[in-house]
Amino acid sequence: MAFLDDLGKKITVTGKNVMTKAKGMVDISDLKNQISGEERKLTSYYQNLGHMYYELKKDEPLPELTQLVEMINSTNKQIEDIKAQITAIETKRTCPVCGNVIEDDMAFCVGCGTRIEKPVMPNQMQGQPGWGQNPGAEGQPRFCVKCGYQLLPGAVFCTRCGTKQG
Repeated sequence: MAFLDDLGKKITVTGKNVMTKAKGMVDISDLKNQISGEERKLTSYYQNLGHMYYELKKDEPLPELTQLVEMINSTNKQIEDIKAQITAIETKRTCPVCGNVIEDDMAFCVGCGTRIEKPVMPNQMQGQPGWGQNPGAEGQPRFCVKCGYQLLPGAVFCTRCGTKQG
């Protein structure tokens, strides 16, 4: 019986030790989570500080920060260039009949010949390389058989007068 009593005491003591260690592990985990939260705050503060410094001193940075400021300027320029590309893609007009892209100077669709409702004055072709050369040779510009406007490569219709090309 004494053996069972000793065994029971050992189990009780071991159970208490396990519970104490488990509680300690939970406490440590909670404390580590608190540290992570504080580190996230700190990272945010550093980012805000850097952004404020950049806004205040981007034209006259400290010499040791000049390279970082130049990198930020370069990245901002790249972002603006990409945004301009997106805007150019989003503002492209398409033919309501066949879906081909319609350039600003087109009065007729290059693919199907449909008249475009809001024609824009054609760009100035005179004085540009290839203007006035004879059409037909590969790599040479082609011109409308009716109005003489320079055609886009592969155009079936003139974008200025709408005449089907031969």
